[in-house]
Amino acid sequence: MPWLDAHAQVAALTDWLQTERDDMQNSNSSVKFRSETPLLLADKPWEEGGILRAISVMPDVEEGRIRLYYLTWHRDDFTKNALCVAYTSDGFAWEKPDLGEGHNVVMRGSGRKLNWGCFFPQQVIHDPLEQDPALRWKMVYWDQPGTASPYGICFAASPDGFAWTPLSDYPAITNVNDGSCLIATHREGPCPWLKSNYLLYQQTWKYNPDLPVERDNLKNIHRRISLWASESIHGKWIGPIVVLEPDKDDPPDLQFYWLTAFHMKEGFGGFLSCHHTIDQTMDIQLVTSVDGWTWERRNGRRPILPLGALGQFDCGIVSSISGPMRIGDKVYMLYIGRARAHDQKLRYPELECPDPAAGIGIAELDSDVVSIP
Repeated sequence: MPWLDAHAQVAALTDWLQTERDDMQNSNSSVKFRSETPLLLADKPWEEGGILRAISVMPDVEEGRIRLYYLTWHRDDFTKNALCVAYTSDGFAWEKPDLGEGHNVVMRGSGRKLNWGCFFPQQVIHDPLEQDPALRWKMVYWDQPGTASPYGICFAASPDGFAWTPLSDYPAITNVNDGSCLIATHREGPCPWLKSNYLLYQQTWKYNPDLPVERDNLKNIHRRISLWASESIHGKWIGPIVVLEPDKDDPPDLQFYWLTAFHMKEGFGGFLSCHHTIDQTMDIQLVTSVDGWTWERRNGRRPILPLGALGQFDCGIVSSISGPMRIGDKVYMLYIGRARAHDQKLRYPELECPDPAAGIGIAELDSDVVSIP
């Protein structure tokens, strides 16, 4: 529907959107459990004043243990941002190890204050099929790696996942935006692009004059998901190619903020963070793909993880950068939860509600719906 200046129409649409989301949440059966409070607290000196964000989660080399990479994100001073490691055996009790220097930090940024974004690790992958041992751990992150370089999407590598080395002093991709996800595709199967061993998904933009502008930080900018492909992690990246964007069957204020891709037992799955322009909230839909290029919306386009209940720490935003993890016969998702919306305003400003701290939440998903190895 076209956007008009009449406040009555905007108010009516807002009410309709909220009713639709309430119906979605009530009908959602993919979530078996979700936490009522954040899992990890910013309780270390280098985390003080920061928000913890789950970046990547994967089986650790030690049997029965899960490794989590998380970011200590400091809104007041992004130069303090640090990538850290934690471990768990059950998904609920977490250990922050001393890695030998009195902390669990594995990487910090260049320390430069950027005009756009900040030091932001966005995905860590373990790539055992990589022939070079020094490159078997790979990371995609946003930074300004060199004094003479622009800011952009960068890559780092590690032989063990702890000691990281940037692959270049110049970003691999310099177009905006700073939301991206990396996945390795070394396997047989359909692929539209010859020898694309790595796929990178990035939030990209197009102009949309019909979007409401009252609260969004990017006026009339429509967020969507595009793809880059490369044969090598330090080779030439081909793209961006649009692979996911809202259509006529979606609410008119919907935007796609982030795609977290992961391997399923068959093909690929993805957690699609959906940004709602009017009220600045975010929830998560499930998408799947045979080849990583053509994606289908699942669960009737209902959120696989809707917003938390009124006053909960995740009632304003839920977004997942890390993929799912399997512990025993259960599948879990780690996600970022906030009671404040994307524009930092309270989700329910007209009500006297708590304003709990943001943090990392956990949800158990239906393992038949999110079928991972």
